[in-house]
Amino acid sequence: MENKNESVFLSRLEKYPNKAYTADQSAIMEGFQYFKTSTYRCKPGAIQSRPKKLIREQGLKESIRLGRHVAGVFPSIMRNIKLNFKSMEAYLQALEKNSALPHSPESLRQSYPNRDIWNNLIDYAWNTHKVIVGFTEISNEYIFKGKAIPFKYALVFAQEMKKDRIEMAPKLDAGMEVVNTYNTLGIATNDIVKWLEKKYKIVGMANHPLGGLVDFAPLAEKSGLGLIGRHGMVITKEFGPRCRISPIFIDDKLFDFTDTHAHDWIRAFCSKCGTCVRSCPEKAIYPEPVEVETSRSNAINPRFESYDRDKCFDSFASTMGCGICISKCPFSRNPQIYDKMRVKYEDRAI
Repeated sequence: MENKNESVFLSRLEKYPNKAYTADQSAIMEGFQYFKTSTYRCKPGAIQSRPKKLIREQGLKESIRLGRHVAGVFPSIMRNIKLNFKSMEAYLQALEKNSALPHSPESLRQSYPNRDIWNNLIDYAWNTHKVIVGFTEISNEYIFKGKAIPFKYALVFAQEMKKDRIEMAPKLDAGMEVVNTYNTLGIATNDIVKWLEKKYKIVGMANHPLGGLVDFAPLAEKSGLGLIGRHGMVITKEFGPRCRISPIFIDDKLFDFTDTHAHDWIRAFCSKCGTCVRSCPEKAIYPEPVEVETSRSNAINPRFESYDRDKCFDSFASTMGCGICISKCPFSRNPQIYDKMRVKYEDRAI
């Protein structure tokens, strides 16, 4: 969801290609932007107005209830998106003045992998914001088409969406919970980047979970937070797919990568389950994920498409996010099954 702050940031950063990490030629377009393109809008049945679609499907009373809720949360979301880019002002000004760039302390490079700081970060993130964290290097294939980032390393966070609210999907209450978590996770990532700077002088840029510069799902999978299920969502051990994701980009490899194949067995589980496929009201989830791009890097998985995004958007726009596939996923309903299913399926991992 590109806004003015993002546009200005990108126009300034991209003037310095040797300092910007840009999208690979195979990169995809960020979802909210795609649905504004003529490619989508010229398709038969394309949704031209989300508000009109919502009112038509939900009725005026429910739409007003949703509008009031969003009006109470959205100013905070927009403030925190703006803070993402404001935090990079000193860095951009240094580029423009050809002066020394802000950077994390050399002492932290020398003391890699900084295990004490890493453990403190995990504790702070969980105790303060109830978020889990991974750390990885960002592939250019995960940067959205037409976008760029200042640093190639990412702390990746996931925060839970409340179970009782998501299980109300496709009612608007579930969509409201999605909006709530966009807000609280956006606040969390901005707070954590400030904490890292104040306590350790680490230079970073938070990226809000609503929209974004990179594709969060494969980045979270690469960082070891979970694995992308048949519904296209990252299934984590802690929350199942019932979570939102956001990163903080940092300027150096200060910690050990948390990349792992420990979640690969979930593919075998998903291939047997299929609950999300059967529950989707639009029949948007493919019976089998379709490989659409072979990775040119051994460090990342090929890109698969799990669902038809045009069909998904029809239900998404009618319900403020739908969420049925999340609510019906066994890992969302009962994350405690993770270890039990791992024992059963990990020898079938592919």
